[in-house]
Amino acid sequence: MEKIIWCHCSDAHLGYRQYNKLERFEDFGKAFNTCIKMIIEKNPDFVIFTGDLFEHYNPSPPEIIQSIGILEQLKEKEIPIYVISGNHDVSYALSKRYGGNILHLLEEIGLIHYLDDDVALVQKNNKPKALIAGLRYYGKKTPDKLKEFYENNKEKFVRSDIPKILMLHSFIEGTVVNFDITPYALNLYPFDYIAMGHYHIKWPSDFHIDNNKIFFSGATEHRSSTEWGHDRGFITVEATNTGKNWAVKPEFTSFPVRPKKIIFKDFGITTADTIVNTTKSLIEKNDEDGILLRIILKGSIKTGEFSFINTQTLKSFSKKSLYVDIINSITSSSITSKTEVSEREAITEVLKNNFNIKQEIINDYIALIENIMKISNDKNFEKISSEILNEFITKNLENIEKSQSFVELNILGPIDPEKEPKARQGSKTEPKVKKAPADKKEPSGSTTKKTKKSKSPRLTSF
Repeated sequence: MEKIIWCHCSDAHLGYRQYNKLERFEDFGKAFNTCIKMIIEKNPDFVIFTGDLFEHYNPSPPEIIQSIGILEQLKEKEIPIYVISGNHDVSYALSKRYGGNILHLLEEIGLIHYLDDDVALVQKNNKPKALIAGLRYYGKKTPDKLKEFYENNKEKFVRSDIPKILMLHSFIEGTVVNFDITPYALNLYPFDYIAMGHYHIKWPSDFHIDNNKIFFSGATEHRSSTEWGHDRGFITVEATNTGKNWAVKPEFTSFPVRPKKIIFKDFGITTADTIVNTTKSLIEKNDEDGILLRIILKGSIKTGEFSFINTQTLKSFSKKSLYVDIINSITSSSITSKTEVSEREAITEVLKNNFNIKQEIINDYIALIENIMKISNDKNFEKISSEILNEFITKNLENIEKSQSFVELNILGPIDPEKEPKARQGSKTEPKVKKAPADKKEPSGSTTKKTKKSKSPRLTSF
């Protein structure tokens, strides 16, 4: 039985300087280079690449030079590579304006075959090997665009003497919540292998599912920490002509990339000192040469101790890691979950315990809300309280104990009495300012102040 072999890889994201590190730019190049070298060892009839060759649609000269050096290896071995665009590497508006994009350039110099809503017949030694359909990135429009594309080209997909391949850069149901197309919709089309890009993790996890023909190879490097722990690699596909159809047998090959590690630490309710000392120990214990380290902190401490957790200082304890990322999800323990508590009690607890506002001021605030509710006949306590919270705080600003919590939670922002309007300094009435006519100049030395209506404060989740 006749056999045809191809390799499928995707999402190289060349040029991505993750964490603004030159080393990461080099990592993405090294990973794709490793991928191509290992593909060459498989000696396939051709290669398919399903989008996002570059991180940006306007790659810099170093990025272009890097890509040329890698792709030239396939050209030297006379292994053609068929490429579609992704959501990162091509801007179609700019392509139309300037008459092309970076993928057109690579095709022009003979390094790739760029499929932009096209169908290509792969030949080797003048013998047809496969029929490849490649669509550009369409996002949520993928189902309609695929249907339109197929209707316009369906006469080309009648033949059964060679395998038929579809290349897409889309999320499908089963990979992410906000997907573009379903496996059911894809399986309606008569393709023997559907090569997917965009999702950076190998999918499905088990390549031996009967009758499955939809596959993601995943990215060649970890672009996000959500991908850490998942192998980087490519797929080698062996297609066999059974006489009735083409049976595909995919095999995933992984390769090493820069090591990464995620540490999750839940402190429960503790002190800032404990968090700092424990995190320092975690960093020192896991500090390895060139590693990417992410530490996620979770727990609760008293509000007044937030300022003692300086993640930048904690990062400095690393001496070997390439980069340390600390996710501080520590919250305040002064607000506890209660049942059967009224809105008034909840607001009192928040303002008193977290902002150090005096009880008499809180009482004034509650009374203000209740009076407005009586006048307006609106019983929505939450809506009214949020609308007048900023007005209340502004009115009583000079009486509020300006605790550090206000500044850290950015409820009001920094207060400068010299720059703030008088209304925010506690005056009972705002002075009226007459606006100068447009055709008249202001007297020398005079200024006209424009009073802005204050916006409702952001409700912060603790």
